[in-house]
Amino acid sequence: MHPLRSLILLAGVVTLAGCAVNAQECDPRNADAGFATKFGCKTQGVYAQRVDEKEKVLLDEQKTNQLFRDVYASIEQEKASVGKDLATQQAQYASLNKSLNALLNELKSKAKGNQRIEAEIASVEKDLKNINQQDSPSVVQKQLELQKLRSKASSLESDLGLR
Repeated sequence: MHPLRSLILLAGVVTLAGCAVNAQECDPRNADAGFATKFGCKTQGVYAQRVDEKEKVLLDEQKTNQLFRDVYASIEQEKASVGKDLATQQAQYASLNKSLNALLNELKSKAKGNQRIEAEIASVEKDLKNINQQDSPSVVQKQLELQKLRSKASSLESDLGLR
């Protein structure tokens, strides 16, 4: 082999060996990286590895983001369902409250002069007023308490002989 060729080959090998790089040196945002560094990053596949790693992170984050969106959608769906249920419960509560008041008014008119029954009606009215003034009990709890009052009113109705 010619000595000149050997020298050129040796210079090429040394030059390419100088292009050996690590991942830290191959940051594309590094404006100070020289041609040899960038060439080494490209030829050794470090840029491609970096892109692959970033894509994996991105896909993982997108998957996590989708899970969050699924959870938020489920929560919104449940909230809408609860809102419908709550509106239904509130309507039932209002209806029960109205019918109970009507019943108590009817019983009052029929119990004139009967002090024991008038006292029980007053007690039921007081309990109803307390239930209606409560700030935050659940609608279901109010319905149960109103149902108990309705049972008391029904027993009063029976006492008056109206059943």
